[in-house]
Amino acid sequence: MRFSHFSTFALSGLSIASPVLSKRVDAVSLLTDLYATVQIYTGAINATLAPLSASSPLLEKTAATAEVGAQINFITAAVTATTNEIKSLSPANSTSEKRFVDTTLDIDSQPKEKRQLVAVGALLALIIVEIFATITTAVAILGLAGLLIFLNPLTGAISALILAVELVLNVVLIGVIALLDSLLTALALGVSGL
Repeated sequence: MRFSHFSTFALSGLSIASPVLSKRVDAVSLLTDLYATVQIYTGAINATLAPLSASSPLLEKTAATAEVGAQINFITAAVTATTNEIKSLSPANSTSEKRFVDTTLDIDSQPKEKRQLVAVGALLALIIVEIFATITTAVAILGLAGLLIFLNPLTGAISALILAVELVLNVVLIGVIALLDSLLTALALGVSGL
């Protein structure tokens, strides 16, 4: 899936104005690179799944499961590498408690700092939706049993990425957490119906 118009929207108006804003811009840059990388791997998964359907022969599904699993491992490695790079950014020094940022707020009515936080949240949301839309299709076609071994590390890596962003930017990304929860719930409900 491609959400390029959303990433353009999320990244509009970014600039470097202070060290704290610089950290946010660094996080935006890292997440933008991760999003591009994830799109490469999800594209490869979609290409593998394109000739298949839920009624395809088991031999074809088994071969596709190995290829899809390898691409999921690449996504997990990319998410983990980005998490480590974000962790290497020094945490935002704030004397106040963590701020809660709802990423669904109107971006134009906010100061530059909040727009950048919203951009970080939007990029995280794009990454999560890109991954889980592709995985949902893979599970529907290939089944969960063969992919589960690849999905557990991926969900852990995504959670670690969200936590690293929250710690570095000293913010709680409510919208992103809610999105991840709803996507995981939808995936679980979809799997239980198989």
